[in-house]
Amino acid sequence: MIIKQYCLNIWFYDNDKGKKNNMRPGTLLRWHALKSMLKSEIKDGSVILDIGGYDGYISYNLKKIFSNLKITVVDTAKSGLKLAKQRGLDALYASALELPIEDNSVDLVLCLDLIEHVQEDDKIAKEISRVLKKDGKVILTTPMQNGVSFPFLSKEKIKIINKNWGHVREGYSLENIERLLRNSGLASEKTSKYFNLFTRFTYRFCFFSNIPLIGKSLLYRLIIRLESIIKYGAEEHIIVAKKVLKS
Repeated sequence: MIIKQYCLNIWFYDNDKGKKNNMRPGTLLRWHALKSMLKSEIKDGSVILDIGGYDGYISYNLKKIFSNLKITVVDTAKSGLKLAKQRGLDALYASALELPIEDNSVDLVLCLDLIEHVQEDDKIAKEISRVLKKDGKVILTTPMQNGVSFPFLSKEKIKIINKNWGHVREGYSLENIERLLRNSGLASEKTSKYFNLFTRFTYRFCFFSNIPLIGKSLLYRLIIRLESIIKYGAEEHIIVAKKVLKS
């Protein structure tokens, strides 16, 4: 059985410009899951790298809250960087494995659902640590060890979905991801999770189903607004880690 397209887009309105824009559902989900934490961790005027940030949607929203942020979207997808530039963001075509950024120059790195796409995840952690100032922080998200699952789909189909998202590994246990960070001089300070059971249920029927349902995208957008509150059955890690001096 062929599984249908997974990275579907949904429409949302850009309130600043009053027009429709195409948005990937995973990115919109991530914003609602993280925005409270981002607001509490970010200081206006900070230097931020959004590595693997693609179109800069999350960075764009942060700039609307903190107008003096010095934020750069880093990616190897030129199509995404073009969209980031259209949003008025600084965009840098570069690999997260070799950031063209000076040592100890960044206040905060966003590494959101990136490391599960890269074989050399230890190199990403080392690059993040290198560019961060002492006591600088990284906010990282990644799937838990068994990957992201969806109700009423077989394990085989779920594996195909995760693979088609470009994941080279299913995910990480909390112990493994904290060890990966610690080996690069990054100490975990806070942990949380997102992509709860209700969101995954809604995602499954909105994007992986042929069932006709009027207002699918509206339903999805309403459900994901609860992501920062409801953690039940969540299958993605959220980690805030600080750069510390090695002994």
